[in-house]
Amino acid sequence: LALRLASLETWLQHHEPLPFIVDDVLLNFDDQRAMATLSALGALSKQTQVIFFTHHRHLVELAQKTLSQEQLFVHELK
Repeated sequence: LALRLASLETWLQHHEPLPFIVDDVLLNFDDQRAMATLSALGALSKQTQVIFFTHHRHLVELAQKTLSQEQLFVHELK
């Protein structure tokens, strides 16, 4: 994940933004690492759109604690 983020940041320095889409990348992270990663994704969202898919309520709650309302939009599928 760190390599993908670094690669995208390098890309964004010289190209138009493109969305960064991830699916359950925090599944095996402990809470501290998940919150640190969510903060990094929040910082990246200032440069490009970040779309984070998960079906784990716990990760959504961590994102709500970690990110501001301007950085986070939650869409739940029923």
